[in-house]
Amino acid sequence: MATITYYTRTAKKEALASIYLKLKDGRETDLRVRTAYRVPVDCWSNKTHSLKQRAIYTEEFTKNEFVKLRVNIDGLRDHILSRLTNRNEPLTKSWLLTEINAYYEKDLKSGQKRKRETFRDYFTQYLKEAKAGKRLHQHNGKAMKYRHSTLKAYTHTLETFKAFEGSKRYSYEAINLDVYKQLVDHYTAKNYSQNTIGKHIKIIKLILRSARDEGLHNNTDIDQKGFKVLRAPVQSIYLNEQELRALFDLDLSQNLLHDKIRDVFLVGCYTAQRFSDYSRIEPDMIRTLSSGARVIELIQQKTGEKVIIPIHPKLDQILRKYEYRLPHLWEQKVNLHIKEIADKAGITEPVQLEQSKGGMIVKTTVAKNELIKTHTARRSGCTNMYLAGIPVLDIMKISGHKTDREFLKYIKIDKEEAATIMAQHPYFTQTNLRVAK
Repeated sequence: MATITYYTRTAKKEALASIYLKLKDGRETDLRVRTAYRVPVDCWSNKTHSLKQRAIYTEEFTKNEFVKLRVNIDGLRDHILSRLTNRNEPLTKSWLLTEINAYYEKDLKSGQKRKRETFRDYFTQYLKEAKAGKRLHQHNGKAMKYRHSTLKAYTHTLETFKAFEGSKRYSYEAINLDVYKQLVDHYTAKNYSQNTIGKHIKIIKLILRSARDEGLHNNTDIDQKGFKVLRAPVQSIYLNEQELRALFDLDLSQNLLHDKIRDVFLVGCYTAQRFSDYSRIEPDMIRTLSSGARVIELIQQKTGEKVIIPIHPKLDQILRKYEYRLPHLWEQKVNLHIKEIADKAGITEPVQLEQSKGGMIVKTTVAKNELIKTHTARRSGCTNMYLAGIPVLDIMKISGHKTDREFLKYIKIDKEEAATIMAQHPYFTQTNLRVAK
């Protein structure tokens, strides 16, 4: 006999948890689908597979919403069980999703069809919940709030999709391979780079998959190879030790803003952290280990990972200047002024660039200082540690990278630098070798 139960998965306190439906029929059928319904963790019991008798009402989850949710999950169970009557065909996830979607379209109170939600509707609501902290994302098994930069990227993608859509309103299923090609052509006509197009496509696929996981559609076109996230090699730079020294020694006493920006940027170069982490160092993050080594211990905002960073002598000089509490600076302001500061330091060698613009490869030459931004600090830190001979696994413990593949994207050395390093390896410096006769 078929049975239907509900359950939630662990979510952060005070966040809304998705409700999952489990359809079991004997030993052969065990189907699980995430529904569109969500509930505060404190209002649900996985022991009884239902809402708690005594719910904790909030502004986000009122008594009326509690009652409506109870009616909906009971109604959904009854609807599916009724559709199972006299059914002899094998039960599949596709069939279950179809029946769930059919139930969503019914208004239980009026019996009228309710307005079908479009992809734009869902994306808009998704973003609203993410900004309010009601919708979390999983990272390394942890439920975390979305960062401001991520929300900004999602907002931009939604706006660009609205511009593409115009007066149309695409349903989930309508976003197929043909629409994908039209969307790429739209972005290309806007002169977006290949990587910018790829970022927008990646976010759109993520939102579509989220809606599908919640049982709102069964669009499989987004899983096709043709529905791909475009990528092009990124020509990023790093600052070597000589360039960092030029920045460090630069006299900026006549421009206090530039002085602070230079210092904060260099902290990133000597810690190999993201701006969101290296810009917020304060006294309680400084520790002395049992070995006597002084380190910075912080929790990375993006990943939630704890990293312990040995303090470089130049880093210590900068931190002492501010009594180990760095001045607060906006990332946009650092990006705006660090180029001018690097110009003053003489970091202006020409750099050859190849970029994909509007579907064409455009070659340009720019001064190195024009390519410097806050993230250059993290790349510089990783690369200079690598060039200094620090083992990759040890650097990854400082930078927080989880895989060699991701870490090696940060190592920005050219073939000549690589050859110079290898030439110093014992393999290439062997002497007094005997030649076989």
